[in-house]
Amino acid sequence: MTTHHHEPNQTGHLVRNSEERYAAVFEHSNDAIFVIDPVLDLIIDVNPKASTMLSYSRDELLSMTISSIHPNEMDTLRSFAGSVMEHGQGWTNELTCVTKNGLILPAEISAALLEINGRPCIIALVRDITERKQAEAVQKELAVLEERTRLAREIHDSIAQGLTGIIWQLNVVARAIPEGGEHALNALERVNGLARDALQEVRRSVWDLRAGPLQGSSLAEVLGQEAEKLSQGGGMQALFTVMDQEAVLPAGTEAALLRICQESLANAAKHSHAAQISIALSYTESGVSLTIEDNGQGFDPDAPRRQDRDKGGFGLINMRERARILGGELTVHSAPGYGTCVEATLPVA
Repeated sequence: MTTHHHEPNQTGHLVRNSEERYAAVFEHSNDAIFVIDPVLDLIIDVNPKASTMLSYSRDELLSMTISSIHPNEMDTLRSFAGSVMEHGQGWTNELTCVTKNGLILPAEISAALLEINGRPCIIALVRDITERKQAEAVQKELAVLEERTRLAREIHDSIAQGLTGIIWQLNVVARAIPEGGEHALNALERVNGLARDALQEVRRSVWDLRAGPLQGSSLAEVLGQEAEKLSQGGGMQALFTVMDQEAVLPAGTEAALLRICQESLANAAKHSHAAQISIALSYTESGVSLTIEDNGQGFDPDAPRRQDRDKGGFGLINMRERARILGGELTVHSAPGYGTCVEATLPVA
């Protein structure tokens, strides 16, 4: 058996390589990394991603306590830190972090125990799961819409068809009554009217249930109303057009297009300083597309942006997620000074 011995200079070279690799991972990690002293409630070190995620400078973070970043769940965090100190590592499902501007971020934290200058410390990887939570919310909304659509079909197939059969039978009986049975005819007519009213009410309920956020109107009608509301708000002229013949779409598709339109219009009103904006809905054999275009100041879609809910930073994430879940695509064309064009294309079976 051969034993390998490292010369002192070779050992030093290996140590330096290991330190360099650690430094590279620390500096360029996509997760925020915190080195903390849980006993003193102090932050000892952070990587650049931590500063970006929480909007604090490195010096600011190093002067802060851990509890100032997690003020809402300190009992849970203390319990988690105690578990890591006892077992050497741990993972928490979800905690929240508070950024410098007060934004609350949902996060996952995985941690391990390490020793610094003889003191037990914790190195924690904090992952912002806001995008995942946004996607879960969209999926939940679509699931609710699909369930509403299923219930609408069941109501129509059972109650509405049953009422239709009653009305048909009443008409048969009315025709069979000999002349002179005025009292019976009047009674049948009243029952017939009640059945017709009930059928109309069921159909109205079915439409409202299926329509979800459209509140019983067609998609084109609601998008036209959104454009009208924007124009009435002053400062921007909005125009809505429908290309091709309007078609009936699945409830989830209608809801997604409405939300994408509302998000685009809200972003345009807040940030574009546009004078005109156009909304176009187009139907094809295989799907539907929605285009929102303005003549505002535009922006660089590829430039890094702060994810600040108050400034609409999650708008594009939400819109793309809605389109993706339904098997579609959302594209954004824009440049500083040249306006913005948002186009969502969704397939329809």
